[in-house]
Amino acid sequence: MKLKLAQIPPEGGEFDRVLEQAWLREVLSGAGSVDFWATEGRTVKVFAKRTGVEVLVQSDFFLELTTDCSTCLEDFRLEVPVAFSLTLRPRPAGQDPMPADLELRSEDLEEFFFDGEEIDLEGILREQILLALPMYPRCSENCRGLCPVCGANLNKGECGCDRGVVDPRWATLKKIAEK
Repeated sequence: MKLKLAQIPPEGGEFDRVLEQAWLREVLSGAGSVDFWATEGRTVKVFAKRTGVEVLVQSDFFLELTTDCSTCLEDFRLEVPVAFSLTLRPRPAGQDPMPADLELRSEDLEEFFFDGEEIDLEGILREQILLALPMYPRCSENCRGLCPVCGANLNKGECGCDRGVVDPRWATLKKIAEK
């Protein structure tokens, strides 16, 4: 998914990029402790405009994903908005890409570079998709989760367990809190 600088008209232009389902699956596999599944591929529009030596890259799209609710563990469909606007600069001559184990400063996080006469949109899209994913996806705002006693899904109805009973391992902390 390379974008050649020569393809960008002076007034800027939109470019279609296809996010194949297999590519999305690979990107989402590195999303952390929550599993996300792409239900289908997606074509996205990326706007690019040259401003001197810098290039403005923008996009705004939705991904339809399936995931587990972090509260009740049920599968549900989730629409994730991905929107970004980045200004990229040519990498200064002689400066190598940052090594993976380098500790970044806050000002390093605001600089984006491209090499040569093309921009790697794959890396940009991968990063922006991962940043847009929720850390704790929930099936709804009022998801009641699981019963801590029997594990029943409380969204489907009450289970009848006495949830007022405190686990004996926490009893000492409860006594401290009551003082």
